[in-house]
Amino acid sequence: MNAVAYFFSEMKRRNAWRAGLAWLALAWLLIAIADLLFPAFGFPDEVVRWLIIGLGLGVFPVMLVAWLFELTPEGLRFDRGPREESPENARVGRRTDQLTIVLLLLAVGFSAVKQFVLPQRVSAPVESTVSAAPPPPARVDAPAPPPAAPIDPRSIAVLPFANLSPEPANAYFADGMAEELLNVLARIEGLKVASRTSSFALRDEALGARDIAAQLGVAHLVEGSVRRQGDRLRITAQLVRAEDDQRLWADSFDRQLTDVFSLQEEIAQAIADALGETLGVRAVRVRRATGDLEAYELYLRGRQLFAQRGANLLPARELLDSAVARDPGFAEAWAVLAAIHIVMPSYFSEASGEDAHEKARSAAGRALAIMPQQPEALAVSARLAAERGERLEAMRLMQRALAGDPNNANSWMWNGLTLLEAGHVKEARASFEEARRLDPLSGIHLGWLGATLAIDGQFAEARTHLQRARELGWRGPASAWLLKVALAEGDELQAAARYEDWLRDDGRIAPEHLEVHRAVAPAVTDAARRDEARELLLQAVGRWPEHEWAQLFLFAGLEAEALREALRAKPLSGQILLLMIWSPADKSFREQPRFLELAERRGLLAFWEAAGWPDYCQRVAAANPRLECQR
Repeated sequence: MNAVAYFFSEMKRRNAWRAGLAWLALAWLLIAIADLLFPAFGFPDEVVRWLIIGLGLGVFPVMLVAWLFELTPEGLRFDRGPREESPENARVGRRTDQLTIVLLLLAVGFSAVKQFVLPQRVSAPVESTVSAAPPPPARVDAPAPPPAAPIDPRSIAVLPFANLSPEPANAYFADGMAEELLNVLARIEGLKVASRTSSFALRDEALGARDIAAQLGVAHLVEGSVRRQGDRLRITAQLVRAEDDQRLWADSFDRQLTDVFSLQEEIAQAIADALGETLGVRAVRVRRATGDLEAYELYLRGRQLFAQRGANLLPARELLDSAVARDPGFAEAWAVLAAIHIVMPSYFSEASGEDAHEKARSAAGRALAIMPQQPEALAVSARLAAERGERLEAMRLMQRALAGDPNNANSWMWNGLTLLEAGHVKEARASFEEARRLDPLSGIHLGWLGATLAIDGQFAEARTHLQRARELGWRGPASAWLLKVALAEGDELQAAARYEDWLRDDGRIAPEHLEVHRAVAPAVTDAARRDEARELLLQAVGRWPEHEWAQLFLFAGLEAEALREALRAKPLSGQILLLMIWSPADKSFREQPRFLELAERRGLLAFWEAAGWPDYCQRVAAANPRLECQR
């Protein structure tokens, strides 16, 4: 007998083959159980992958043990070499076969439960080498499931792509590719695309396709991975129908990094073709934004940080400054830079409104000079026009922005703010509703929607929206509006608590002003303390004349003083006051005769004469005209 035949004969006699098969059946069972249970405990996919590798490698020591030892009535002992097969050895073989069959049946059962009974978890297509992308700065908890509603079959969400690059720092590039694909798809007529904020908020959630789609309100999901090595790029992507978790299309693309724009077009066109019956024939075209690859990477990094807002705005501004310095013809980079500048005063109390707006105006102008219909730059220009009091022009610019990018939740939100500043509450609510539909996990959209409900006197529903918005990170403004609700309801205990929440939550209150805010607190719920608050606030105005104190006067119940403060000449402080004065708690403020003077200065009178008076208010024609409001 030759060596090979002898080896296989011994493997059979020593039950090594049977032991190996039994171990593989046990490994399959353990993997099926882990795949079923690990997501519920928050374990990442990597744990299951390493379990597969470990159990797979374990077959070799198991077969080695089976070779070296034999099972006897006296227990395990070293195998003594070739001999005729004993009845005991045959019995061990049969029992091993039976055990293998039982383990296989259990493994098949658990796999069937995972595949057909429970919703499958959505995960990006993976390659053999995995480098986990770093988590976002702040995780957003998934909200309670929304009420069941029909989902538009022409809707889609792009989930964040997995970073499979050897360098974990390339996570920004994977996110950037997913966001760029999202932006391309958003320009396809008739296709509704969920916003980046909401899609990316579910990055770390162990949810199935149906659950993700339900939370985002979409019918289809795009997922994928990005692997970058040097100047080579490999992208895998797939389109999934959420209703039945069926994969409609999948492909892999290997390209040079310089082909990134044509690659985006190719992937988007493939997705559009896969949805052809739903959308009809659509030709996708991607504009080559820049020929400078480094400028493009700076843009992707900066845009990712801009989306996170807060302290990330400062490095985002530096990255976008560098991008446009490398390529002054990069319209999209100028537009994001303009958006960064216009929101800076909302996050940093020390930011100068006039300086920020001038820089935003310059950057938006550069973008529009290169690309006259650039939607983000048009939206920034619309907000700047509103700040200048050119409100009819602001609405025209915003309509152009929305026509160019109807899936931009931020533009819908800004459109709602422009309407709310003018007191057109119902139209503002419709815009906020659209923003929330496109970006359901964004606190700011939910919060402003809650504000319009508070204005309408729907206090219970307003509180629900505002509290959820606060949980989602929109803390300062949500607390301010919850305070407005408590004041409108006359609930002094709640008003005092909400005032403290506002002081704690609103990062725009400068530290040196906090003492004044705390000293004014008793007047919020006690009219007898208002004279004291008036003196404190007048002293604060004298000490910090560049600051806007009107809202604090209003919270203290000093409407006349609030109006005088609003009319006082000071550096540009934005329109936040106009957004906060339409609640029922501020009715007497709006009915003061001099309020129309403020409205004229802010461009509201001209807007009202052309577009209609504010909801619930009408001008009273008298010797001293004023507004008369129902609430």
